[in-house]
Amino acid sequence: MTLDFATLFPTAEPARQKLVGWWQARSRREQILLAVMGALIALWLLISLIVLPIQRARAEALADIRTYEALTARLRSAGTIGSQPVTVQGGPPAQILSTTAATFGIVPVVNGDGSDLSVTVADAPYDSLLRWIAAVEQGSRLRVTALRIERRPTSGFVSASLVVRP
Repeated sequence: MTLDFATLFPTAEPARQKLVGWWQARSRREQILLAVMGALIALWLLISLIVLPIQRARAEALADIRTYEALTARLRSAGTIGSQPVTVQGGPPAQILSTTAATFGIVPVVNGDGSDLSVTVADAPYDSLLRWIAAVEQGSRLRVTALRIERRPTSGFVSASLVVRP
């Protein structure tokens, strides 16, 4: 059993017949030129709509990987927080965050009472911020689930937005 175009797409058959007639009316040279033009347009579409976006995404992914590897190397080279682990007293999460931050010279703004707390830190030293986050996670049940760090104009200072889950 063979299916042809007219059987599969009966409403498109008149348009196909017109196209076949138009194609046959062209000279052999015109047919070759039109085929080459169609192939070039198809190649351009393939490159611009498929290949280039994939290459851009790959380059961005590699840049992200390099960034995260650099951050991991910096964190590992920083060593341990101190000789004694930080012990955080129990209590409300906002109080734990505030008291721990005070020991590192950080002033967090804590918002929210529910399952997730939004914490904002403005103009804090980068190394103090990382040590504070590590101390909070090591000494309490709080976990940082999202972190966004932005560089400040002053060298070594950052602003951060954290999402903390008890």
